[in-house]
Amino acid sequence: MGRTFLLPIGVIFLILCAFRGQDPKYTYRLPAGLSAKDYQANTLIVKFKQVSFQQKTFGSNNQKIANTSQTSFISVKPVYQFASAAKRTLSEQRKIDEVGLNRIYEVKYKSSLPIENVIEELLQRPDVAYAEPSFVYHSFSYNDPDFIAGKQSYLEQVKAPEAWTLQPNANGAVIAIIDSGSDLQHQDLADNIYVNSKDPINGIDDDQDGYVDNYWGWDFVGATASKIVEDNNPDIPADSLDHGVHVSGLASAVSNNQTGICSIAGNAKLMLIKAGADNNSSAIYKGYEGIIYAADHGAKIINCSWGGPGGGAYGQDVINYAVSKGCLVVVAAGNSKTNEPIFPAAYAGAFAVANVNSNDEKSTTSSYGYHVAIAAPGTGIYSTLNNNAFGYKSGTSMAAPLVSSAAALLSAKNPSLSGLQIGEILRLSADDIYSNGLNALYQNQLGSGRLNVYNALKMSNSPSIRYQKIEINDSSNGALAAGDTVSYYFELKNLLASTSNMEVKLSSDNPNVKVLNASTNAGAFIALESKKIGPIKVLVSRTAPENTPILFKLAYENPLINYSAHEFFSSTVNLDYQNITVNQLYTTITSNGRIGYSKANAHDGLGVLYKDFSLLYEASLMVGLSPTQVSNNARSGNGESDNDFVKVKGVSRVQSKVASYEGISFFNDSNAKTPIGISVSQKQLAFGAAPNDKYVIVEYELTNNTASQLNRLFIGLFTDWDIDESSKNFLNYDEQNRLAYVNASTPLTPFAGVKLLSTKAQPLFYPLSYQLGADLLYDGIFTTKEKYETLSSGIKGTSLGNGDGVDVMGVIGNGPFNIAAGKSVKIAFAIIVGDDLPDIQKSAELAEEKYKEMQVLAPSDVFKLSQNYPNPASKTTALNLALPEDGIIAINIYDYLGRQLKQVVNQSLKKGNYTYNIDLTGMRPGIYFCRALFNGQQQVVKMLVAE
Repeated sequence: MGRTFLLPIGVIFLILCAFRGQDPKYTYRLPAGLSAKDYQANTLIVKFKQVSFQQKTFGSNNQKIANTSQTSFISVKPVYQFASAAKRTLSEQRKIDEVGLNRIYEVKYKSSLPIENVIEELLQRPDVAYAEPSFVYHSFSYNDPDFIAGKQSYLEQVKAPEAWTLQPNANGAVIAIIDSGSDLQHQDLADNIYVNSKDPINGIDDDQDGYVDNYWGWDFVGATASKIVEDNNPDIPADSLDHGVHVSGLASAVSNNQTGICSIAGNAKLMLIKAGADNNSSAIYKGYEGIIYAADHGAKIINCSWGGPGGGAYGQDVINYAVSKGCLVVVAAGNSKTNEPIFPAAYAGAFAVANVNSNDEKSTTSSYGYHVAIAAPGTGIYSTLNNNAFGYKSGTSMAAPLVSSAAALLSAKNPSLSGLQIGEILRLSADDIYSNGLNALYQNQLGSGRLNVYNALKMSNSPSIRYQKIEINDSSNGALAAGDTVSYYFELKNLLASTSNMEVKLSSDNPNVKVLNASTNAGAFIALESKKIGPIKVLVSRTAPENTPILFKLAYENPLINYSAHEFFSSTVNLDYQNITVNQLYTTITSNGRIGYSKANAHDGLGVLYKDFSLLYEASLMVGLSPTQVSNNARSGNGESDNDFVKVKGVSRVQSKVASYEGISFFNDSNAKTPIGISVSQKQLAFGAAPNDKYVIVEYELTNNTASQLNRLFIGLFTDWDIDESSKNFLNYDEQNRLAYVNASTPLTPFAGVKLLSTKAQPLFYPLSYQLGADLLYDGIFTTKEKYETLSSGIKGTSLGNGDGVDVMGVIGNGPFNIAAGKSVKIAFAIIVGDDLPDIQKSAELAEEKYKEMQVLAPSDVFKLSQNYPNPASKTTALNLALPEDGIIAINIYDYLGRQLKQVVNQSLKKGNYTYNIDLTGMRPGIYFCRALFNGQQQVVKMLVAE
């Protein structure tokens, strides 16, 4: 039930000697307050004066001490077993002799006398140095009344009392609590709150860390998120903000102070970092900034009992930074009841914690998933509340600080461990709970099991193999296409003890893939060694649907040491987007108008990467006809996005005469509430050779599918750049060169930007930032009306961001356009990265020159009728036509008997590219043929009509 305190043998010996006095007839009395429960019955610890005492007079024959004695000895055995003298060094033997460990024996006896009298008789013998009871020591429980009353049964559930016998407290290890704030005056927290003695409250930044008077911690938000004003007071002003207070008590309530509760860590120091507003009880606005602060100010354990669905690149960068500083970032897995990823829990490197109840069953509200590291009690958890109060709360927010507290205790026992190593020990030592209740339904999605602090503290000599990076090579440039054989390479790292003969196995239960060579021997791994293994080859089924997620299991086994571990990762095969990695700018082409990411909130894609910097959060096409008609897939608000554009044909890489990579996709706006009636082809080109290797060209061709002309149509690209720390960015627009560029106040960070390449309509540019009070996005909502305003306002401004900068966004494009029925227009952009402003300005010039070259080459040098899309089709389909010169073109549709059913076009056209949308109404399901005749040449494609 608590900690054990032992009196040294020497102290006991002095106590006994004090009772002897000078009388040769010794008197022995037990220390005051002892009773029979405090020593073993009929057992003594006896030390003899010489090694060669006469053992035969003891124990083997019920020998009495004296003829008149009522005590006889039953057995005697050495307390300590030593190796033979031949195996001991002289120094070792001298240490044994000096202490006399080889002269101490456990003596069992039989007597009707009290133990004190037996000892008195024994002490009369001239060969006995001392005799005493074989004391029984008891674990002293914490004296915190709520713990004694059983309100903290969760501590017994994770074996904390047993752990305290190995490590009584955390020795002041620092846990950062990034939350709503805490209660600086709480009677059960105050003594454990970390203070920065280097920066006392005097109005001066004494330690020159950029935070004035951060003695008690820091508040990154202040009174309201609508006007963030940072200050040095992480104390909460109201009981409604007590989430962080409850978390603080679980991480490190002051223990053994006869007050309230105790904590696993006992006396860890709480670095308080307030990341929410005084007027909002749940929102965390500056959590990632808090993580950076904690890592920079010496916290090895960082607790984050918060999260949400937004998972951009910034959060991953912050987790990577904290891990690189040796931190363990413990994160609540979420209370969404699903395995949908919650961030930061789902980031690589975060230590995600699920919530189990007192029966070790998954809480009904707890999130779960293959990214979860461990589970801990989180249901009905008793802890501190504001104003010296205590109470119950539930959720993964409560489970996480229990793990943080355990991590601090483990760190105190093994100070040399890094945060990742601490996490691995906690994970490997957890108790398997998958047989409890309905936990089998969540197999491998509650982490390695339920936290066991005692196991963690006594675990030793285990390796821990974990993958650090996965490299995937295929013949379809990252699409992992159906029928392709994909090669997987893994960078593995052993985070703990050295090992050998490590076997690595890859497997998947998904029928859409087949692992061809499932096992490979990685050989020996010394501690902290990294090595790359592979390839392990995987065949993607020819029938795999598009964007099929495949769950893979990566297992590590060494039967020689009984080591077996595994982890999971997911790959999406037969992608309808493709990653472009042929030059210095890595990005992604999609099938829905987005650039960088196929899904909202920075999912499915590379974004824009340059020199290991992740620079882009979102880039989306927007097409506006009126304040009520804007087709787009850009953000709308509250983490949601519009999804007006629908894929017609997924991305395919095509042979290119001008670029190292050229991909094309097709989509329309049929999913919009009020469709404009357009279809779009999206093309992206990247160039591998310098000096054209720091930009990609993105071209959209929009076709009017309606029966009437579209007037005053505006087309733009919404972009949200995050250069390093997003809130420290500047946005500028160079009107002369139609170039919008972004940079950060952080030194040595890249520049990025968008150049408008099209010149057939007036340019438009509208800067945005939700951090500015008068901004359209200030309320976090981007309405259809506001989107149209950004498209139709011309050049709204040319700069954004003062001081250290703000989080910047913008819309750049052209308009208005008038598009006749069946006709199309093109708009093109260059996405650019560079080391500084002159670097991206040079790339902007090169991109403009390249696009002009492409326009000259755009009409094909051959007559070509491309395959219709979609195919099969049911209601409508589209044909692309390329004419190398002026001439008469005729396109007709025939059935399989050769009968003409429809005439698509029959007219004289200029050289160029054309798109025709075909109405299939009235055509029965079956096989048809489209034939094009041009200047004596013929092209035929087979068209399938479905029901």
